[in-house]
Amino acid sequence: MYLKKALLGTTALLGVGALMVADAGRANAQAFEVSVSGFSRFMAAFGNLEDQSGTADARSFYFRNDTEVHVKARATDDATGMRYGATVEFEADTNATVNTDETWIFIGGNWGELRFGDEDGAADNMKVGGFSVAAGTGGIDGAGEVANVGVFFDNSSDATKIIYYSPKVSGFQLGVSYTPDSGHAGSTTYPTDTTATDREDWIEAGVVYANSFNGVDVKASLVGSWADYETGNNDFSAFGGGATVGFGGFSVGGGYFTENDDVGGDRDIWSVGAAASLGPANVSVTYAAIDNDGSNIDPKNIVLSADMGLFPGVALQGDISIFDRDTGTDDDGVTGVVRLHIGY
Repeated sequence: MYLKKALLGTTALLGVGALMVADAGRANAQAFEVSVSGFSRFMAAFGNLEDQSGTADARSFYFRNDTEVHVKARATDDATGMRYGATVEFEADTNATVNTDETWIFIGGNWGELRFGDEDGAADNMKVGGFSVAAGTGGIDGAGEVANVGVFFDNSSDATKIIYYSPKVSGFQLGVSYTPDSGHAGSTTYPTDTTATDREDWIEAGVVYANSFNGVDVKASLVGSWADYETGNNDFSAFGGGATVGFGGFSVGGGYFTENDDVGGDRDIWSVGAAASLGPANVSVTYAAIDNDGSNIDPKNIVLSADMGLFPGVALQGDISIFDRDTGTDDDGVTGVVRLHIGY
């Protein structure tokens, strides 16, 4: 608890200090540079999708879209060198009921960067594991129809938060985020603190190391997470780490994460992967498994993935999953996806 209080205090002071500096240099700010980017995806899913999803009578073959438009505004203050701006990621599919995915503003300088808004927490953004080398749609961490097993501990997702990332020094970077209420995001006012499944005062932190040595690329991270539940005396904590190594077009990776959850139960999560780049194509095999403590339900998943660039910004991606949800029913099988991805 001492660590949590110290991190809360540090995050608050950084936020106030950054805002004061930004206000002082407002008169000298340059005009914002606004850019538009995003992606459009068309995908076919097939296989034992009823067993994979647990949805009765789920179709064994269908099409679906996935589209986002990202608007980014960036500026630099001439007097102080401070960087600042905003990112808004719009959900653009015809059935979207949420208008945006993530929305956040940032202020940065040679001391690092602060983000304010609806964004993934530091631990999630800094995680490394077997999924980090996956081709296709992302293998064990790709499209939901093939990503049958979780690869990371529970996190605050896009709940409203403050995040700090340090500068990169000798390949190292630190990150920490604070989320008051995991069930609160967007412009909603007066959130309550009595939802039994919501976590509060959620601290997520990580450290990443990335460097290259004579053509060998190394990346590794350690991440942690601490929170209290809004009701009762229940706590949540998690930690873990992973690494990837790449050389000559080949790469391998692995990760381990453990979760101590007074409400949902404890679990251990493993992932490993290997990949190769073959000219315009990439291939990989990734594996994920979960050991739920005190339970005989231990799901596992292996995914074969490939992708190929067709034109600049256009790729054909595919994954085949061999899964076992291990719930004691008819819950294993094979699913697959083929996706045309356009990034712009």
